[in-house]
Amino acid sequence: MALDIDISSTFASTFGYTPETLTVLKQPDMNKRGTSYYGKEAYNKAYFMAVKLGTLELYNPVISISNQKTIVQTALVNRSGTVKEMISKEDYKINIKGIIIRQDNAYPDAEISDLMELYNRNEALSIYCALTSLIFDEGEKVVITDLSFPASPGTQNIQAYEMNLISDLKFILNKA
Repeated sequence: MALDIDISSTFASTFGYTPETLTVLKQPDMNKRGTSYYGKEAYNKAYFMAVKLGTLELYNPVISISNQKTIVQTALVNRSGTVKEMISKEDYKINIKGIIIRQDNAYPDAEISDLMELYNRNEALSIYCALTSLIFDEGEKVVITDLSFPASPGTQNIQAYEMNLISDLKFILNKA
């Protein structure tokens, strides 16, 4: 028996919003650094913006990345405004939301175990994604800070997941 599952409405009921759908006439296969935009889920369905964490290709992921600068502002006497001194950029914050769907109508035990194995490693993991390859240098790593499995009401073969990560950028000390 085939199942018809509307991923957009499932995502919306779980996370509270529907990811934007774009109509693209001709999408290139790779970004300017040669990283593929596409991945294939377990049942061979292609999807946009694949994310591979360590050796695991994540299930139907939606990724967002943010960063903040540390800036010291100094007020000057008898002057308007402040002098700004950029100190550094903080770690990149990455949020990945996704939905695991089993076509055989079984609960996704193995897929959840795969995600838990990644989380329990407690080490920096390689990340492969068209978006991260544009933002990070090649070979950069990330650390999973938290992982959650939001409720997916009324389904037995679907499990939503959400993880937050921070970048673990290369750090080189220069000898004086």
